[in-house]
Amino acid sequence: MLYSAKKVFYNLAMKLTELLIRWVPTLLAFPLGGAIAKITFGGASNLGKSVGGGLIVGVTVGLIQFIALKKYGVGSSWITATAIATVLAAVINSYSFSFKFDSASLTGSGLVAGLLVGIAQSLSQSRDLKFVFVWSFSTMIAWALAWFITSKVIVDPEAQYQIFGSSGALVATVGLGVVLKFALPWINSSANLMK
Repeated sequence: MLYSAKKVFYNLAMKLTELLIRWVPTLLAFPLGGAIAKITFGGASNLGKSVGGGLIVGVTVGLIQFIALKKYGVGSSWITATAIATVLAAVINSYSFSFKFDSASLTGSGLVAGLLVGIAQSLSQSRDLKFVFVWSFSTMIAWALAWFITSKVIVDPEAQYQIFGSSGALVATVGLGVVLKFALPWINSSANLMK
């Protein structure tokens, strides 16, 4: 009986460790990309800074997500797709929200960026329309919620951050992790992502 309890505890500990190794770097990718973008370009105060920051955030997030998910079948095109989408989102959001950093503008920019990133990431991996729809919609909602939460806890919105902070990253990472684990298993093209 004791051996069985030890085995259960060991298996649980190993699963938790694997989960942490897989998702913690992804969680940290957002603030890391944002910090690099902030150091390199400053705040998102004009189109050039927004595009440059968007590129850095996209490459950083795409690369770290790829590393976390590659053993589950995600290809390296994920990185490029994420970077292109964040640059395009930076352009659209610069004109749509005129560099405003209030809660509504940040949430709206999260909707736009999340949708573009979701479409780009999913199309880089599959042409299955169910997968594209579910991943795009989920990413759009996750990024909008991430920006909304960040807008409520951020102490210096005038700093014009390129991406949501750690609190938003936690929501986006957990939310999209749940989608990968529970909402997508019925889609054949995403079967490798659920292992």
